[in-house]
Amino acid sequence: MKKELIEYLIRNKKNFIIIGILFVIGIAIGTFSVNNSDESQKQELNTYITNLIKKIKESDKNSIDNLELLMLSIKENATIILIIWFLGCTIIGGIFIYLAIIYKGFSIGYTISAMLAVLGTKQGIIISIVSLLLQNVIFLPAFFIIAENRNKII
Repeated sequence: MKKELIEYLIRNKKNFIIIGILFVIGIAIGTFSVNNSDESQKQELNTYITNLIKKIKESDKNSIDNLELLMLSIKENATIILIIWFLGCTIIGGIFIYLAIIYKGFSIGYTISAMLAVLGTKQGIIISIVSLLLQNVIFLPAFFIIAENRNKII
């Protein structure tokens, strides 16, 4: 299976490079958006993130239903994957898939930059890893593979 995956990646490396570049462009745009926002926007962002962290710290750990949270995450990500798959079946859907890749990169870049700007480097990196890395370990590769397979349909 590992050998087949490596062969698949090598056969389609041009498409994955394009997808990766679009994703990185989205991350860069998200980062620049946080860095170039005005003071009132930075203050709102600061208030939102600090209030969110305060609520998480104050909440009872038993009140969070982990299974419900997992099911919600799977449902939302599956919906996005199905939409991307459907768009890949249409001729004009390709541009929307590429825009979705840029948007996903933007979302991740914006979130990480906001966490770093508000919480500082050390705490921002830790919270970004905990909140973003784990949920995207499966989603991003699936997202990229579906986006890459769109090119084979047309």
